[in-house]
Order: sequence, then C-alpha cells, then structure tokens
Amino acid sequence: MIRIDKEILLQFFNELIIKQDYFECHEIMEEVWKDKGKFTKGDPEVFMVLIVTGEYHYRRDNVIGAATSYKRALKLYEQHRYDVGEFGFKDELVDMLRERYIHLADTPFVPLQYPVEDWVYEGLYQLHGAEFESYTAFTLSLLERFEKDETIVDKHKLRDREEVIEARLEALNRKLMKRK
Repeated sequence: MIRIDKEILLQFFNELIIKQDYFECHEIMEEVWKDKGKFTKGDPEVFMVLIVTGEYHYRRDNVIGAATSYKRALKLYEQHRYDVGEFGFKDELVDMLRERYIHLADTPFVPLQYPVEDWVYEGLYQLHGAEFESYTAFTLSLLERFEKDETIVDKHKLRDREEVIEARLEALNRKLMKRK
C-alpha cells in the first residue's frame, strides 16, 4: 500500500492540471519515489513518472518518446495493477491512457481531462479559487486549460544543466580512476 502525503499529491496535481508542467510533475514524483529509501523500477511512482513523461513528449510532438513512455507505463500497470486511487486518480485513468497511446500518431496533443477524486479539485480550488467567481467556474476553466508557454513546454532544454553536467563528469572521472 502506498502512502503519499496529500500535500505532495496536491503539489503534483497543481503542476499536472493547473500549470501543466509535466517536467515538474516528473521531478516531484521521482523525489517521492527516491525518498522511500528502498525503491524499485516496479514501484507505482515509476508508473506515474512514465505517464507525465509521456505527456511531456506528446505535447512537444515527440510521438516516439511519448509512445515509449506510455507503453512502459501500461506494461508496468499490467504487471502490478496499481491502485491509482491512492494517487488521487479514478480507475478510468488507465483506460484513458490506453486510448491516448493507441491514437498518438493520428491525434494532436490536447491536455488530458484527468479523472481525479473530488478532493483533488477541492484542494486545487482552495489554492486558486480566489481567481474565480465560483467552484463551477473554476472547474469549467480546467476544461479549457492548454499551456503553451515555451518555458514550460521546453523546460528540459531551457533549464540550467551545469550541475547535471558536473555530476556526470565527476562520475566519469571516478570510473576512469577505478580503471587505472
């Protein structure tokens, strides 16, 4: 059984639904996964990471990358039958992902209308409700959201990669030193 703090899940959903920053969703869920201490590539957090990675690639018209991510996510689900409700999703999420995967090549990207539990929308409304005249107006606005801001869409290309590059060079140097 998974136990992820609802506040962390709400951060995840804020990035997923409100900001549509799939890269940040990936970062949040990967951190949850690695913070478990003992983790495997079959953990449900990996399933979630693959979903948002698929979304990220699909929005950027990288159909091959999206297909790879969705396929791996669905394969993991078939192997483990995760309880997506523990993440705040309704069961129809998996069927939606299957449909998305099947139609990737012939359907332009639009953000998914994620089937989520009521507490997710209620929590997001608490964060952003002041911007809307009512809960209904807020939920209706979610149907129209489609983030196209380049700083979010191309986040992995635009981010500062200096730390990543340095860490990779250090790892390579350690590897080379071991060979001597």
